[in-house]
Amino acid sequence: MPFFSDTGPGGFQPKRAFRFLVTFSELADLTFMVKDAKKPSYTLKTTPHKVLNHTFNFPGTVEWEPLDVTFIDAVDPNVGSRFYNALVGSGYLPPVSDGALLTGITKVGTTSTIGEVRIKQLDGGGVLLPAGADPGSAVPEAARILEEWTLKNAFITSVKFGEALGYDQEGLVNVSVSLTYDYATYDSIVGGRAYKP
Repeated sequence: MPFFSDTGPGGFQPKRAFRFLVTFSELADLTFMVKDAKKPSYTLKTTPHKVLNHTFNFPGTVEWEPLDVTFIDAVDPNVGSRFYNALVGSGYLPPVSDGALLTGITKVGTTSTIGEVRIKQLDGGGVLLPAGADPGSAVPEAARILEEWTLKNAFITSVKFGEALGYDQEGLVNVSVSLTYDYATYDSIVGGRAYKP
């Protein structure tokens, strides 16, 4: 597809890697603490069948690959504590008593503590001015959602509450979260849909 077309000024509009949002329905206030994320991906397994000196491949099961989301930790919201509390909410308790030894982690517990996970790809927003219009009179529009991935029955499999600390370090503390899920659904939104927090 050419970078110029009759679709309007600017023509071709690629999706940009830095225009995205990640939301957890049960972990409020974390959307704007996300630093980076991966989109869902899958692998279609194959089963070979050999006949004499030939191999024929048949499709097998679909496996959705785990993905990672990295957050910037902060005092408020305290991202690290949210994910530690998600672990406790899933059924884990430190083994400090007989009762704590009898508790266990369940799929219902793990999925309900973070809720539904969505990854939204955005456009740049802005406004298209007619020829000769005064740029000062334009009212910019918020970014619109172009596509949305929903991770079904997602739960946390790994949390890193920060990399190595050091007195010679000046970077921000990150919390890295690995998620697994049963499958993902994809919604392509023609023309985009306004983002509503």
